Amino acid sequence: MATSRLSMAAPQVAASRLSMGMPRGVDLNLDSFNLSAAEHGSWAGTLEAPENARELSIKGEAFWTALKDEGAPAFQPEDRCLLAKVFNPVLSDRQIEGAEFMPPATGISYMHKLKNLVKEELQAQEDRRQHFFSAEFNKEKAGPLFPSSWSASIELECEEAGSAQLRARPDFQAQEVLLEEVLRSNVPTFDKSTEDGTHFLIYRLGSLEVRATQELHSSRVIGAVFSRGDEACVEAAEDDERIVRATQYVEKASVGRLRCRYYVVLETEGGRKVVTELAASGQVAWKANPKDVEDRNSLAKVLSSVEVRSATATVGALRGHLAAESRRKACKSKQYARDALRLVSGGSHRALGRF
Repeated sequence: MATSRLSMAAPQVAASRLSMGMPRGVDLNLDSFNLSAAEHGSWAGTLEAPENARELSIKGEAFWTALKDEGAPAFQPEDRCLLAKVFNPVLSDRQIEGAEFMPPATGISYMHKLKNLVKEELQAQEDRRQHFFSAEFNKEKAGPLFPSSWSASIELECEEAGSAQLRARPDFQAQEVLLEEVLRSNVPTFDKSTEDGTHFLIYRLGSLEVRATQELHSSRVIGAVFSRGDEACVEAAEDDERIVRATQYVEKASVGRLRCRYYVVLETEGGRKVVTELAASGQVAWKANPKDVEDRNSLAKVLSSVEVRSATATVGALRGHLAAESRRKACKSKQYARDALRLVSGGSHRALGRF
């Protein structure tokens, strides 16, 4: 299993009993540090400690207690932040040593090396996130940035792997509240963790692929949303093309009393789709083959779906009828969607006869 640079190097540098490790002074500022003025019970962070430094009380369990307590005077904020990263409980088991634990060395070169290791580890973690949130990431071949156990030892051939085109959808990613609500009721199709305890998650919501990370004891962070599928150009439905199916959806909206919006997707005998709805302005929206229809449906809820058998239910006839009805009734989004479904489904034979 691949490990991070810090987790591999820290045992050699920070977790090796550290014979040089001695509690000492307090300030990392070389210009103002005065060893003779070091506070009792504090930990040194920059200069080599003298022979009598072992007499200071910041040892073993006191070290761990002070590291956890942000108000403890033993560490400067910079020191505490650095050591918390080095002794991440997911990567290090040194805390079980208790009173036998000897705090890390305090030499300039040693502290500088620790800082560089932490910096490299943070960069490696950022590189992982950036690659995971890109379209180039392949869960079957995670690559050298991730643990080797993520990649299958036997390469499997399947039609799905690498065949679907991923198109970034920052517009959907911006709907973080909606996505979080949907994800709460979904199980990730991909859930792997790295040695620092960070989970890398992939969710499939219809034609959408949502990628997120979740660090230990932290909330999930959505980093990318993709639309799966090609963008092949499909011709718009002709007015005389017959409608064979109609589906009514409801989705969340940021405006309106009910904070929701209704729309209907019509499917024709030629395999084309039309989305119609009543906009907030009162205008009838009629969209032929919108490229994001499947993505939109992925986050919406199906209210009803019907098969259309009437030979007179054509695209042009329904569009004209709905436009007239909406002007006459001055209806809202919900009523418009209901009327569209009723008219095209044959719920009213007299209405269908007018097509």
